[in-house]
Amino acid sequence: MHLIPFSPFNELERLRRDVDDVFKSFDLYERPRVDVFEDEKEVKVVAEIPGISKDDIDITVYDDSVRITGEVKRSSELKEENIRRSERFYGKFTRTVPLPSEVKSDEARADYKDGVLTITIPKRFEAKSSGKKI
Repeated sequence: MHLIPFSPFNELERLRRDVDDVFKSFDLYERPRVDVFEDEKEVKVVAEIPGISKDDIDITVYDDSVRITGEVKRSSELKEENIRRSERFYGKFTRTVPLPSEVKSDEARADYKDGVLTITIPKRFEAKSSGKKI
């Protein structure tokens, strides 16, 4: 028989895990952090998505937003009963990012390197009317 000394910190850690599990179920827990940049010609969305293969990322570009979905998978070598602390996010995520300008969604391109996803989308330029004399 093994006796484990009581520690209030163990109970607090268990409570923290329980609260985290509740928020994970609402799909509000983890999503990529993003920066959005704009110049005269294009809009760039840069997202931090570490620990994921580019094959596990789906990107949908609309005229006014970008949706990034994916799944961070836990290594099959890890067993739940061996984990003593787990702070990294594993699971599915979705992030929809509104864009500051309308874009040409069909000309979007993406690059994923070192855990950073960069989506570059040309802006849509509508010819401005110089007016019509009637």
